[in-house]
Amino acid sequence: MTSRGLLLLALALLTGCPGDLPPEECFLTGAAEPPTLVIAEGKAVSVRVPAASPQVCDTPEDAHAPESVTVEVHGPDNLPVPATVELQTNTWFAVVRFTPTATGRHHVIVAFAPVGSLRQFDVHVAQDERSRTPVATLDARPTCLFVDRTRSGTWLCDHLALREPGTLPQLVGRETQPATAVAGDVVWAMTDTQVRRYVDPGTGPLVLTGTAPLPPGSYDTDRTPHSRLATEDEYLVADATTLHRYIFREAEGVLAFSNTPWSSLATPQLTFGTDSTRAILVRGGDTVWLVSSAQDRVTFTPRTQACPFQVDAQGFYRPSTTRACEVLAGDPVGHGEGVVWTRAVVQTSSGFIPVLHLHEVSAEHGIRETGSLSLDGSIATFGQELRPGPSHPLLEGSDGVGLVATPRWNAERTALVLALLPTPGRAGRITRISDHFTWTVSDSGAPGVRVHPWTSSP
Repeated sequence: MTSRGLLLLALALLTGCPGDLPPEECFLTGAAEPPTLVIAEGKAVSVRVPAASPQVCDTPEDAHAPESVTVEVHGPDNLPVPATVELQTNTWFAVVRFTPTATGRHHVIVAFAPVGSLRQFDVHVAQDERSRTPVATLDARPTCLFVDRTRSGTWLCDHLALREPGTLPQLVGRETQPATAVAGDVVWAMTDTQVRRYVDPGTGPLVLTGTAPLPPGSYDTDRTPHSRLATEDEYLVADATTLHRYIFREAEGVLAFSNTPWSSLATPQLTFGTDSTRAILVRGGDTVWLVSSAQDRVTFTPRTQACPFQVDAQGFYRPSTTRACEVLAGDPVGHGEGVVWTRAVVQTSSGFIPVLHLHEVSAEHGIRETGSLSLDGSIATFGQELRPGPSHPLLEGSDGVGLVATPRWNAERTALVLALLPTPGRAGRITRISDHFTWTVSDSGAPGVRVHPWTSSP
């Protein structure tokens, strides 16, 4: 099918265009709205499908309308799904109806006769998580790009700590990119001059247990770290060129222990994400993988790679001597605990298709791709800031009704499926997904960040 034909199909699905289907050139200017290609699991699907019309602009309608139509729907396991199709009298449209019983991609084939040709399209059926109840509403600031909670219950919103929503917040780091990280009851954060470590005692404010100075001149001009990892006793930060390791010892407090260059001027690094990120850190056992992007010296195209680092006998992170760097397909678009998401664009017979790739990190296997999900051109991937912390991909159908979804690993089917996120259901909102929470913030300055529980695997 040509790209023009695909666009014609997309613009006609689920719209209320009256009468006969105009020719492609005419139809494109008169379309009401694009289709809904992301559907909630268990919901009945009703799709208005146009036949291929031989009309041309400004010519009389002399072609016969289709006289019959058939439909086939195949689920994600390629098994047939019961469906009905009804030809609208004296028009070039048919209405397809079916109720999906499983999440995943459903392929629909509609055949018109004696004219009208074949129409094929996909419907993505997503897990419906829209009714999840919020666990908190944080109103300490209008936006939170980082949200987490200590084991004892203190909420973290960027550089602020709140024992309970609505209470007076405690300042733990700088306002811009504090690189806050939570490990159990330990909270790490940055000011303009220090790394700070706090402990949640269970009641009252967080207790400061140590500080260490930032290495002079170690960060970008805005002194913003690109990624970090934390345990209760270690805080690892990557800037544009260097890994900085901070450790905590009961007798000595926080120590700026070591600095390890991970890049050099000889290999200029490319950026990704909407905040010009250059590095993502993920941990697998005793190995830390640093994901970056550079220009391939042969093809001159961006190349994403993940390189392993391990702590040596002196306590410095060094390039691993037992594992090699791995090339990842596409550009980084998200990350979480032990996972990295990339997005590639591949060429097919019907055009260019975006594909999401999930890469998992483990002590046993290192980093490897565990799943991929092909998307239609009518499903948009949101660009996100990646430096504030873990952030999984966000997708939206082109239906204009605000269905926001994310890819999620389904262990039973060993495949990636979509899941619909809880949202306020109105425009002007920004949604983010971490490993444990999803939350929606306002980009218009209105207070109140609604936090919902979340898991990357159901």
